[in-house]
Amino acid sequence: MGVICKMNKNKKNDNRKNNKKDLEELENVIYTYSKKELLAFFFEKLKVGQSKSHYKDFQSLVYELDIECLEFAISRFSHIDIVHDHSKYVPAFIPLLAAYLTMFFNFYEKHWGALAFVAGTILAIVWIIAVERKYRNQAISILETFKQIKERKEKDRSKG
Repeated sequence: MGVICKMNKNKKNDNRKNNKKDLEELENVIYTYSKKELLAFFFEKLKVGQSKSHYKDFQSLVYELDIECLEFAISRFSHIDIVHDHSKYVPAFIPLLAAYLTMFFNFYEKHWGALAFVAGTILAIVWIIAVERKYRNQAISILETFKQIKERKEKDRSKG
């Protein structure tokens, strides 16, 4: 019986050491990683299709972060959300599309250059918006996770 208790204590100590190491790594990620690395890290951790225990373990790890770290993470993901919001460029896209369609339907040989320029510009804008929207969507989902954990932590703190 004593051997089993010692094994359970060793497992608990190993789990605490691993948990502390994982927590330090998570704080390092939040404070030091670049935008792309940060999004890639959290996208991998929260990717759909993993086991339920993986999500629960990661959520409990994030819950162990202190409030300051959670607030910093929320501000970083909010900044990514704001920076990658390119919906303000959509009004510029519509006149370019109208100009392209006008030139396309009034096609003359001397308009080849303008037609190619407008088509290239439209494709570039659509590509930029699509790539940036991906980053923004990832940041928003991760941001919501951090907001929920911060609210729950503050609620638990006010109860206790």
